[in-house]
Amino acid sequence: MYATREHRLDALLRPRSIAIVGASGREGSFGKQLRLSIESLGYEGEVFLINPKYEQIDGLPAYPSLAALPHPVDCVAMAIADKALPHNLELAVTAQARSALMFGRAYGAADDGRELMPTLSAIAQAGNMQLCGANCMGYVNLEDRLQMTGFPFSTLSEPGHVALVSHSGSTWSGIVGNLRQLRFNYAISAGQELVTGVADYIDFLVDQPSTRVICLVLETVRQPEAFLAALGRARTQGIAVIALKLGRSAQGQVFAQSHSGAMSGSADVYDAIFERHGVVSVRTLDELMDTAELFAAARRPHNGSIGLGCDSGGERQLIADVAEPLGLSFAPLSRATVTRLEGLLDPGIEVANPLDYWGDGNDIIADALLALASDEGVGTVVMATNIPDGQDFTNACTAALEKTYAGTSKPVVLMGNVANTMSPTECARYRAAGIPVLMGTETALRALRHYTRYHDRLAARAEHAPALAAPSVSAAVTERWLKRLQQAAQTQTSVQDFDLLRDFGVSVPASLSTADLAQALDFASATGYPLVAKIDSPDIAHKSDMGGVILGIHNEDALREAFARLQSIAPGPVLLQQQLQGSEWILGMKQDPQFGPTFTFGCGGIFVEILKDYTTLLPQDSVAQIRQKIQSLKAYPLLAGARGRAVTDATKLAAVVHAFMRMGLALQSGVAEMEINPLLVDGHRIAAVDLLVIPLSEVNS
Repeated sequence: MYATREHRLDALLRPRSIAIVGASGREGSFGKQLRLSIESLGYEGEVFLINPKYEQIDGLPAYPSLAALPHPVDCVAMAIADKALPHNLELAVTAQARSALMFGRAYGAADDGRELMPTLSAIAQAGNMQLCGANCMGYVNLEDRLQMTGFPFSTLSEPGHVALVSHSGSTWSGIVGNLRQLRFNYAISAGQELVTGVADYIDFLVDQPSTRVICLVLETVRQPEAFLAALGRARTQGIAVIALKLGRSAQGQVFAQSHSGAMSGSADVYDAIFERHGVVSVRTLDELMDTAELFAAARRPHNGSIGLGCDSGGERQLIADVAEPLGLSFAPLSRATVTRLEGLLDPGIEVANPLDYWGDGNDIIADALLALASDEGVGTVVMATNIPDGQDFTNACTAALEKTYAGTSKPVVLMGNVANTMSPTECARYRAAGIPVLMGTETALRALRHYTRYHDRLAARAEHAPALAAPSVSAAVTERWLKRLQQAAQTQTSVQDFDLLRDFGVSVPASLSTADLAQALDFASATGYPLVAKIDSPDIAHKSDMGGVILGIHNEDALREAFARLQSIAPGPVLLQQQLQGSEWILGMKQDPQFGPTFTFGCGGIFVEILKDYTTLLPQDSVAQIRQKIQSLKAYPLLAGARGRAVTDATKLAAVVHAFMRMGLALQSGVAEMEINPLLVDGHRIAAVDLLVIPLSEVNS
């Protein structure tokens, strides 16, 4: 116990001494439940009971205050009413306690009128204390046999290799109390993070030698920079981070005036952050559990392909049906493996992967799985079957699994297609032997996809091309546009000036803004038809919605008519542009409230919010990474020559996107949202034909 004491969270999560403020001997009281919980696993540290009403509690000495203790304690657990928290936390600071834990909601005000949450945060920070909570369930530290919670678990025993941090207390309780033998070293209910946050917990968990996997159930990230740094540390140490992001709906999005702002909600940004930092993103708790169990196994795959054997033709079809849209790769089998399997299978059974090895009832399970394991193209071996209690076939499967595991160095995994059929006794036996058991077809296949993709990316981490430099822009140009944006914010107008794009190296068609018809006719004569005419007013963000965009102006008469119609809608200047052809795309920027500037590229035009085919880009993305994300879009074939279209150089398009992103970063202090919609792409010709910039203070006003 306590071999090292090096991390700033040791006093909170690995305390040598604990004081329970509000300790009680009354049955059913939280103060008693907390003490019994701390004692339940054999915690070896000191436990002091604080309650001025008693000299003894259940035969143990009780102290009137923290000041009466023989020495300062590492951690103070507050088993008291919320309104008493500020005073008692101040006493803890005075008594030189190093950390505290608060279970209550800390909602509202204390008796002296101070708002609880900001007051508690300020007290702890001033006292240089770590603080878990408020509104949390506490934590479990099985390394030191400590349950620091008022709701102890009777199912916990030896520590494992999975760590958990959860914002949801009920979810924390449900995961920790699982019956699938998924064992934790630390499981932390973070609560409201008044001082200590998820980033701090990850940093601590990375330092623990037993940690292989960190599971996160996230509502938000309150320390963005520290969070990203902690993820970087985990990745460097080879520790997988699995995240279930809660609140993925529009409820978590900031109101946006631009199309791209509306699309790039918080969930998209988190997904992009997770993708960049190697975090495995899951959607359900069952998927989280299957994925955590798989990643916690000691063995690592040889590559990102699966060799799967099963005993049912129907379930093989089900597996193929579910795996295909997930993009799960089953290894093509070598000629030698096919020959070996043909010698094992009953006549009429075709060799394929996934493999159905069950024919006339001969037990060839282990031999078939070992044949898959011997194939160099297979990285992980999976048996897919159901393991009911009391059947001889279950015994045959157990023997085959154990023989296969002993006969290969590759991971061997069992997946059950009917989760509630799986024998608890047999599954416990497999898990004790080092064989993960995944519970259910879809969650198992999702976990396998995460597993193989994660390890493929580890192997390919250094293969990205360097970022391509965007056109150099002088500080004077940037400052001029920032002043222009400030002026627009003061007048509560948007900026729609194509000179901004020109200055930052983004191509635009020939254009003219004028309220003079004669000038418009001269421009048309010099530029040629066809033209596009638009209302040129910073007060109108989406012109097409009110008939403010007219396409296909092919002659002088049509230009006169268009000019008159637009000025009747909105008197003032009309923007004339050379009309270009091509597929329509959207390119946008939005200020994420936590992670700052984020960018969007996707299928554009008037149906952008209906099609919702887009990708989220981050400031650190290189041109190569941008190109990969563009190529992942469903509409990418439009750029790759589908239906006789001109082929677009994806790297050139990515460089245009990159230039736009550099512009957004240069102007980020003045921009809330910015979009080009559409960006027209026709082979090698790429041009922005509409621009909308919403100044930062316009949104905040």
